[in-house]
Amino acid sequence: MNKEPLITTGSIVAIIAAVLVFLKSFGVSITEDQQDSVTNLVAILAPIVLALVARQFVFSPAGAQKVADEQYNAGLPPTESQPELPPPAAVN
Repeated sequence: MNKEPLITTGSIVAIIAAVLVFLKSFGVSITEDQQDSVTNLVAILAPIVLALVARQFVFSPAGAQKVADEQYNAGLPPTESQPELPPPAAVN
């Protein structure tokens, strides 16, 4: 999962809209208003949910450097999932 690009909000809305049309074609009773309401709700909630989920898998460059500095100062090698960063900058 960490190596795949983040799915876009537009993709989620398009998938939900397609599922609703699919269900409607098989006789599920969905009015146009209901379909629009579900699509609008997904369009509003999807970015929030995606942001919360994605936030768990990313960190800032400053945070990465802080972790690398701590590992370097402790004499630990970088982990497999973490790129090797340069040693901390010398403080003058």
